[in-house]
Amino acid sequence: MIHAPKRLSLLVCSAFFLLSYCRNIEEATIENLQEKSTLTDYLMTSLEGRRDGDRLPVRLVFEAPSSNLRLDLLFRIGVPTRLESGQYRWEGQDEVLEGRVRASSVTFLGGQSDNPNLGGVFQLLSASGDPIYQVTLPTSEVKRPEIGTPRVVPAH
Repeated sequence: MIHAPKRLSLLVCSAFFLLSYCRNIEEATIENLQEKSTLTDYLMTSLEGRRDGDRLPVRLVFEAPSSNLRLDLLFRIGVPTRLESGQYRWEGQDEVLEGRVRASSVTFLGGQSDNPNLGGVFQLLSASGDPIYQVTLPTSEVKRPEIGTPRVVPAH
């Protein structure tokens, strides 16, 4: 039999561990590689795509109060799954930045009978091919788009 003080102590410890776990859930981040800083205003608002055989076109969208970032990515599913091509478009108040996306790592889980899960580290490249931003995506469920499949224009 557990006495009241021990029961209360157990309850407090359990609540502490639960809150600690919930607090450590990873979120997608954008890092400015030139300034070595994380852009904290941006939140991932959607991750959509629909698997088509061994390919998975995906659209990843981040939004901030005055701008948004869209990544159109095409993955080739296999061992290992790899980024076949990727483009980004970053729209701010007075400027638009566009370029290619390169993957440092890709994590792909499932997707045969249910929505796949995707994660990885992706660099947004300048016009000269240098990485200027890095997007870190923890493994997240890829939702099916409501209308159509995101279009990805292959980068050559």
